[in-house]
Amino acid sequence: MICLVAAAGLTWGIVALVRRQQYIKSLRERGWTFVNSPQLDAVARLTNPPFGIGFRRDPDDQITGHTTSGRPFQVIEYSSGHWKGWVGMVTLSRRLPELWVMGGDTRPRYGVEAAAMPSPAALGPGWQIGALDPAYAAEVLTPQVCNQLNGLAGGMPGLNLSIDSDQLTVLDPPRKDVEQLGPWLDQLAAVADAIDATPLDHWIQPELPPRFSFYHHPDWYWIGVDDSLLEVTPTSRSGHSHRTEDVIRGRDGDGPPFVAFTHHWQTTRTESYTDSEGRTQTRTVTENHSEAILGFQLPVPMPELTVAGRSFGRGISFESERFNDQFKVTSPSTKFAYDVIHPRQMEFLMASSPAPFRIVEDWVWFSPGDHSQHSIAHSSRFLREFLAGIPRFVWRDLGLSDAPYPRLDPVSPGS
Repeated sequence: MICLVAAAGLTWGIVALVRRQQYIKSLRERGWTFVNSPQLDAVARLTNPPFGIGFRRDPDDQITGHTTSGRPFQVIEYSSGHWKGWVGMVTLSRRLPELWVMGGDTRPRYGVEAAAMPSPAALGPGWQIGALDPAYAAEVLTPQVCNQLNGLAGGMPGLNLSIDSDQLTVLDPPRKDVEQLGPWLDQLAAVADAIDATPLDHWIQPELPPRFSFYHHPDWYWIGVDDSLLEVTPTSRSGHSHRTEDVIRGRDGDGPPFVAFTHHWQTTRTESYTDSEGRTQTRTVTENHSEAILGFQLPVPMPELTVAGRSFGRGISFESERFNDQFKVTSPSTKFAYDVIHPRQMEFLMASSPAPFRIVEDWVWFSPGDHSQHSIAHSSRFLREFLAGIPRFVWRDLGLSDAPYPRLDPVSPGS
C-alpha cells in the first residue's frame, strides 16, 4: 500500500512538472519572460497593500513582458505575513497617489487606510472607491476610465484594483490560462491608457528611492541586519550568539528619527536528569530568546525619565489620582518630571495608553512588546505628540532656542 501511495505521488509530481514546463514554454512563445525566483527588487518600490506591509515579503514566480500596445507589465506571485496570491500590473506614465477601485462584495486589502469615496455615476452601482483626497478620485474616474473599468470587470467579478505610484495593480489575475491572460492584460492596459489620457500632471508624486518601502511611511527604510547596534542600544547582555534581525530606520514627518529591530540571543545551561536505568546524567540545554528594541533620538540630552504602567511600589505622585493609578513615573529629577508631565500631558497619556518608555540622555527607548510596523508607527505618533506637549521653557533650559516640535493642534495662548 505504501509503495502504491509513493508511486502515485511520484506520478503526480512528474505530471505537475511537465505541465509547469509546458506553461513556461507557452509564456516564452509569446515573447514574455518567466523568472522562477525573482529578487525583492521586483516589488520593493511598491507600497500599497499587499505590498508595503510588514517585514516578511516574498516574491515568487514572475512573468514580465509587454502588452499588445507595448505597455510593460508584470504578473507575480507574492506572499507576506498577511496575504498570499498573484498580482498583475501594468505601468502608468506618471507616479500618482493611491486609488482603490473594488467591484462587487470585494473586501478591502489588509492595511488600507484610504477613506471611502462616492462611486461616480459613470461607473454604475456596486463599486467601492477609496482615496485620500475626494478631488483626486473624481479627476481620475472620468467617464472614459469608468467605461474601461466596467469592461475589465465584465470578465472578472470582484475586481480589486489600485494605483500604486506608476503601477496599476490588480489582485488575482487569470494567470493560469495564457490564452486568457494576454487579452486580460490588454484590457488592463486599456484602463491605463484612459488614465494616462486624463490631465493629472498636477497630482504627480515625487520619485521614491529604490528601496524596501513601507505603506504611508516614505521615510522608513529597511536595513535588515546591523549587529553594531548591539553595542549602543539597551539590549540584554546575558547569554551568547547575539544578533539583530529586521532592522528598520526612519522617521515620520518632522518627528524624531528612530531605529527598531529584533534582538535574538541564546542562553546555555547544564541540568541533571535520571535516565531509564536510574543513573544520574547531565545534559546541555540551549534556550532561544528575543526582544523588540525601539528607540527615538532626541535633539538634546534630557534628564532620565521613565513612564510605565502601574506596578509594585509607587513612583512620583501627581495631582491626578486617576493618573497615579494608571502610570508609574520615576526620575532622579522630580522637577523635570513635574515640568514634563503637566495636567494636559497627563490627559494625553491616559488617552493614548503608550507602551512603557524611558528617556535616557538623547534617546527615548520604548518597550513595545513586539517588533512590527504597527508598533513602530503607534509609538512614533505618540512620541511626536508627547514631545510637542513639553513646554518651551523646558527645551530652553536644555539649551535649545525654542521647542523643536510645535504642537500639532491649536492651543490657547496661555497654555
